Amino acid sequence: MNKKLLAIAAVAGMMLAGSSAMAEETPTFNLEEIVIQAEGVVKSNADTTVNVKTVSPGKASTIPELLRSSAGIDIQQRATAGDNQDGTVKLRGFDARRYTVLLNGRQINSAGVMGGQYIDWTTIPLNTVEKIQIIKGGKSAAHGNTLGGVINIITRDKGVNGGEINILSGSNGRYDYLFNYSGSAGKLNFNIIANKTGADAYLRNNDYDAKQYGLRLSYDITKDDNILFGVNRTETKRGYIIANVPGVNYDPSYPASDGESLSPFPSFSPSRSYALNPGAYWKKYNTYYDFAYKHKTGNGFWQVDYWKNDEKRREVNYNAAGTAVDLDRTIVSDKSDNIGLSGQMTVNGHTIGYGGEYKRLRYGYGYYDIRPAGGTDQIYPSQKINLWGTYVDDNWKLNDRWSAYAGLRYDHLSAGRDDSRGTEMRDYDTGSLSPKLSLSFRNNAKTNTFISINRLWRSPSMAEYYWWSQNYSQAKKAGSINPGYRQQIKPEKGYSYETGVEQTVSDKYSTKVTLYYQDIEDYINFQHEFPFFCYNIDKARVWGAEWENVFKLDDKNKLILNYTNEHTAKEGATRTDAGMTDALDYRPLHKASLAYQYDAKPWQVRYSVNFTGQQKALYKNTVHTIGSYTIHNLAVVRELDKTRSISLYVDNIFDKRYVEQIGYPMPGRAYYVSLTQKI
Repeated sequence: MNKKLLAIAAVAGMMLAGSSAMAEETPTFNLEEIVIQAEGVVKSNADTTVNVKTVSPGKASTIPELLRSSAGIDIQQRATAGDNQDGTVKLRGFDARRYTVLLNGRQINSAGVMGGQYIDWTTIPLNTVEKIQIIKGGKSAAHGNTLGGVINIITRDKGVNGGEINILSGSNGRYDYLFNYSGSAGKLNFNIIANKTGADAYLRNNDYDAKQYGLRLSYDITKDDNILFGVNRTETKRGYIIANVPGVNYDPSYPASDGESLSPFPSFSPSRSYALNPGAYWKKYNTYYDFAYKHKTGNGFWQVDYWKNDEKRREVNYNAAGTAVDLDRTIVSDKSDNIGLSGQMTVNGHTIGYGGEYKRLRYGYGYYDIRPAGGTDQIYPSQKINLWGTYVDDNWKLNDRWSAYAGLRYDHLSAGRDDSRGTEMRDYDTGSLSPKLSLSFRNNAKTNTFISINRLWRSPSMAEYYWWSQNYSQAKKAGSINPGYRQQIKPEKGYSYETGVEQTVSDKYSTKVTLYYQDIEDYINFQHEFPFFCYNIDKARVWGAEWENVFKLDDKNKLILNYTNEHTAKEGATRTDAGMTDALDYRPLHKASLAYQYDAKPWQVRYSVNFTGQQKALYKNTVHTIGSYTIHNLAVVRELDKTRSISLYVDNIFDKRYVEQIGYPMPGRAYYVSLTQKI
């Protein structure tokens, strides 16, 4: 795969698709569950839109579960509830550090503790989510500092008075009690949520419970002016996964698995020797605020946004005998906020967008209620990062066949210590321009071809910046050579190329094929595993193909087939890279999903088959192979009357034994039943 091949593929696609006359509008495949928008390249840039109620009717699913069957998405969990590490959801193979998650257009990436930036999917009020838009790759100037793209989760902010209660119970003690209600009173619209979810420990000690409350208010000041305010509070308690290896202290009632560790480590255990014991848990308190003011103009709008995260995490461990608390500390893990201005206007056939944002990534001061014997650490905010970006873009129609999108973005990062005691933190300053260009060609009334060329740029995340600074002056650590010793960390940069064809073949069949290639220089190599070396390698390349199909068999029956093929390569990595010198890890070569949907009131049926091919995994500085696996799931929904429905779900029907991450086996067959009551 190379640049020339992509260009040839684009031209060939245009030629093969024909050149008959176009209709007035660019075609949109309104497929309910997956909306593949031909105009996405030149308008919203959305490649795929997942409709929550259609994909998973009646079930209180998690966001990762909803995205599992989408082309270009990989789900790699350690546990089915409450997992929030970097790699839970991957977009075109990239983890949370390399893509952006938005809630109603506003970023919700958490700063995390020193161990890593993560997306806490449990803080997203799922029962108010209407759809999820996915922009793949770096082709939108409105969203910077990303390689994988953007996942935008959109909630229902307005609607008629009403709501629903959903109750779910199932295997492994899984339960959900969800409540949401939306209404309006004159110019005021509101939405209220109250949720409680949880599960027993499938892996040893890994029980999970969460409570969530939320309020969103939208008020129309005038016909042209609107303000929106939202607050969402989540309280989560999750048991640390305790190592359960045959031998000493093995508990055969749980699967054999590896355990988790504290991050940052207590001062007396820099070699990761501190053991978490049964009963160990963390409790997290997260409050997310957002505010927006929008003003409509004669030819567009402008908008001011502000969001703030307020998160702290309490961590508790017991002694080996389980008779006393050995550690009790609180880490203020996220005090980040962001202010932004954006707008859009239409001038002489051009839709011009513009905007800017200023983001402050911060931790806070933590404390110990019980300090382990020998411990001397103080919990202070070692670092701070300021990010700001600005962009301008333009969508316009060149003629009856060609449309274009062009954008230019500038991003800048500055970082340094946030407390005088953070002596290891090094001053850092970097920035770059990123031009974007996409072209869309309408071959005929049913076919559209597109090509996109974009400059990529991503600065180090909070975790990468922290561990680079911490290890900068250490030539060796725990007997291992540090490849980044006294080496300046560089931002990732490069180009992405994408081309594809989408076609409505008939009234019953539509298809889309996308080819993509990313050439990334100074790729930041970082594994969140001791000794936490963070450094640049010369280059990483990612390329592949996505094929999306919808077959409408008749008015009641539909098939959806998605296939992803992905390849990666490294250049400049050494044997210090734990043996994976030629490729990136946790990237299955083949991934396919087939979903059957039946809709005929009062019944709905969903049957899905998800195949994940063999992949290499880097774990504990050793390369492992994860074999391929196929999982079958079934959902049956029966509408009892206009306000009530009951649902039965069977996940992993054939009780397949598999892992998504090395060391953490996934559950076998699981059953769930839920009841939904509209109010």
